[in-house]
Amino acid sequence: MKKFALTLMILLSFTFGYSQTYQTAIGVKGLGGGHYGGGGINLKHFIAGPNALELTVGGGNRHLNAQLLYEWQHSTDLAEGLDWYVGLGGTVGTWRNGYYHPVHDDYYYKRGLYLDVNAVIGLDWNLEPVIDIPLGLAVDVGPSIGLINSRLWGWGGAFAIRYILK
Repeated sequence: MKKFALTLMILLSFTFGYSQTYQTAIGVKGLGGGHYGGGGINLKHFIAGPNALELTVGGGNRHLNAQLLYEWQHSTDLAEGLDWYVGLGGTVGTWRNGYYHPVHDDYYYKRGLYLDVNAVIGLDWNLEPVIDIPLGLAVDVGPSIGLINSRLWGWGGAFAIRYILK
């Protein structure tokens, strides 16, 4: 039984092993596809093992927002430094200078606050082992569910380029 348990643990470690190839990275992330698209400054920091927090602060024309995602990252074993991740989180933001309500286009507001719940799945590639430059690329897609003053349902994606701090 001990040999079986040891073998199972070893196999599971290969299957679910994580590949945290950096600790912290900062850069820019462009968000698209949603009603409040745009981009911003992006920070990704691993807090324990494969668990990371990703914060994007920015906005677009007539709005500001902040998105915080809790992500779980794992190796793809396809290329050195290439990982996949899933995450959950939320976006809070504000619009100004007049904007039509995203659910009821006939309602006009001068300013307002919105809140969304987000989920993502994506790829994160640390290029440092490949090109010897501390650079990372990421791309993700996922749904967004509006809770306050936002569309009830949406789908978006984002691309990030980050400098790896370690």
